[in-house]
Amino acid sequence: MLTVYIKAIGIVAPGMKNWHEAAAVLNNTRCYAAEPVAKKLDTLLPANETRRASRVTQLALSAAQQTGSADELSQCLQIFSCANGDLSTFHQISMALAMDGRPVSPTRFHNSVHNAASGYWSIAIGAQTPSTSITAYNDSCSAGLLEAAVQLNSSDNEQQRDCLLLCYDEVPPASFSSLVPITQEFSCALRLSQSADNALYQMDISINEAAANFQSAMKMSSQAMEALRQSNPQAMLLPLLDSMAKQRDESILLAYFEQGLKIRLTSYAI
Repeated sequence: MLTVYIKAIGIVAPGMKNWHEAAAVLNNTRCYAAEPVAKKLDTLLPANETRRASRVTQLALSAAQQTGSADELSQCLQIFSCANGDLSTFHQISMALAMDGRPVSPTRFHNSVHNAASGYWSIAIGAQTPSTSITAYNDSCSAGLLEAAVQLNSSDNEQQRDCLLLCYDEVPPASFSSLVPITQEFSCALRLSQSADNALYQMDISINEAAANFQSAMKMSSQAMEALRQSNPQAMLLPLLDSMAKQRDESILLAYFEQGLKIRLTSYAI
């Protein structure tokens, strides 16, 4: 079992621009309206990089910046977890390769790599700390959470840095819709720590040993939230976020390959 503490939360999703709004919706103190995510998102990037950054990168960075000041975040370890990467850029490059002369844009090419969002984030806040970009397809958010917990508790983390976990995916181009059934944009950022000081929540994370029926445990009671959970691989975090919003001390199961990831949540919020 690995123990980590949540210091801050950021979210960008339909009808929820930040954790304050999301917590109110999940706690049933605010009516939910599934408004599309804004076309223009604040990312802390300089103007030139803002123009170059793809949509999936903007989603990641917009949630990340909600979790602290640039100075604080520049000292964090970073885990970027994305199921599919930048499928819009991949599609554009594939179309260009089918044209005469293969006019591939250099900007699109550098946006196509899986760690593009990490590179833009380092520019945005001047981060020079270790960064990991991973994918586990539909289980990416659980894989990212486990990776963050391992790195925080590793002996390599001698300076006891916090870790910024980013889970994000865009809506792919229509040509991918049959293979990648993502219908809503979703991005979530968690600033995690080894220290309980000023923590909002404690998470005790382990691989679920009783694998049977964990799928049913992940469902949301709200029809609208359940639809959102199923709309994007990263929205599988919603049951965990729901428990946080309601300040419940309980165990949550998230999908993670055949077994699932078990999280024992303890609320420190007042």
